[in-house]
Amino acid sequence: MKDLLLHDSTLRQLDNYLKSPAHAVMLTGPGGSGKKTLALKLAEAVLGLEQGGLDAYPYKLIANSESGQSIGIETVRAMENFLGLKVPKKALFNRVIVINNSHLLTHEAQNSLLKTLEEPPHGTVIIMTSNHEQALLPTVRSRVQTVIVQRPAEASASQYFKGLGFEEKEIDKAYAISGGLPGLMRALLEHQAHPLTLASERAKQLLRQPVFERLLSVDELSKQKDLVMDILFVLQQMAHVSLKKPAGPLTAKWQKVLEASYNAAEALASNTQPKLVITNLMLQL
Repeated sequence: MKDLLLHDSTLRQLDNYLKSPAHAVMLTGPGGSGKKTLALKLAEAVLGLEQGGLDAYPYKLIANSESGQSIGIETVRAMENFLGLKVPKKALFNRVIVINNSHLLTHEAQNSLLKTLEEPPHGTVIIMTSNHEQALLPTVRSRVQTVIVQRPAEASASQYFKGLGFEEKEIDKAYAISGGLPGLMRALLEHQAHPLTLASERAKQLLRQPVFERLLSVDELSKQKDLVMDILFVLQQMAHVSLKKPAGPLTAKWQKVLEASYNAAEALASNTQPKLVITNLMLQL
């Protein structure tokens, strides 16, 4: 864990967990906070593997959603089949299931998962990640130990990425765009694919464009609600970071961006007509 960029509070929670690992743990925090990478590192630590050892480890199952789609009961059944296999290796923990984006589990899938969470086979640890803990049923949440993945301080993030050889100017830029979320920040610096990378680029583009050009994208974006929600999330992170700085000529602008993005997100969540919401957003940015 020491080689990851983690908030001190998150690191303490992980250290406490590893002293007495529970059979099920959930890493919860905003998208882009590096939970997927952290889940794999945690799996290695629980299984007693060396760094990178999980790649070739045969007794693992990693469940991911496809492009933000729901995780259905078929995935849970595949887990049950996996858990039915014998594991010859003798250890306190010798098998792991990682469920990324568990907030995308359907209610049917969550209900099916309950028994496994409550009574997993001996030696099994289940590691879940979630952007929205409240999207999971209370019965699921009550059966897992929760670790809150907080974003690290800007100084810690800057020092960490400088240590990896990145230039201060690029680090500052990535921090501002990502809102200090380590996973997204790394993806931006390394030009990697990430679910929020496209949204980050579109958010920057929208903020640079005059109103007329922004309005030209309304029809396109109104057909991509998931992308719009990601763009709104990125705008909120950018605004929060900018508003932490001393008041200046751009303070009023970022306050307006923050208010407009929150209002648009609430409107879309309440199923207000997308084209109307996005048009209003383009006029407010």
